[in-house]
Amino acid sequence: MKSAVTHEQELEASRVALTGTAFERAKIAARALVALLRNPDDTRQVFLLGTATGRRALPQLLTRIVLSDEGGRMIREQPTIDSKHVDYEALRKLPDGTLGREYVRFLDVNDLDPDLFHAPPGLPQVPAYVAQRMRQTHDLWHVLTGYMPDVPGEVALQAFSYAQTGTPLSWLIAFFGSIRNSVKHPGIIGKSIDGYRRGKRAAFLPSVWLEEMWALPLEEARKRLSIEAVN
Repeated sequence: MKSAVTHEQELEASRVALTGTAFERAKIAARALVALLRNPDDTRQVFLLGTATGRRALPQLLTRIVLSDEGGRMIREQPTIDSKHVDYEALRKLPDGTLGREYVRFLDVNDLDPDLFHAPPGLPQVPAYVAQRMRQTHDLWHVLTGYMPDVPGEVALQAFSYAQTGTPLSWLIAFFGSIRNSVKHPGIIGKSIDGYRRGKRAAFLPSVWLEEMWALPLEEARKRLSIEAVN
């Protein structure tokens, strides 16, 4: 199903996030959340929801990133994970079991487009980059955590992400996604709680330059980042 979100709506969400009232932000967020619950594949609703709810969380996330040496370097150099900056054919030639090979396999098997994720329009440069970085590393977090791109896996990953970033977006998706799907997917609430606990125990991923770990065995990358894979 094609997303109903337009570029103008994304610009409006950015304007409201920067200068709007709490009521305006809540209205945009509520509409996006309802649309997302109706159609979980509508990823642009996720972007809209994140922009509308992230006014306080994004600066806090940015501060935590720049306080680390690696995160500060990332903000200065602003690496991008897309087909213009990553050699995906080279990743396909890496040995099986490496982070890079398993990442591109994840994209191929699930027919995912790495060029889908752009910075929200209308935000200042650095916050826009951080938002884009979080979007572009989402599938890498799937690979590192072992969560599948299905409803239980996405909900659990959002709980993991909330533990990492404290963003309202992740909490909203994890909470309402767990409640709404608890009958169809028994155990999803427990999986979400476990995802939060695992996110708390893991290294702070938003400040990690994951591209420098392409050639590492996936298990070694998980060990370095204190990530427990899903059984």
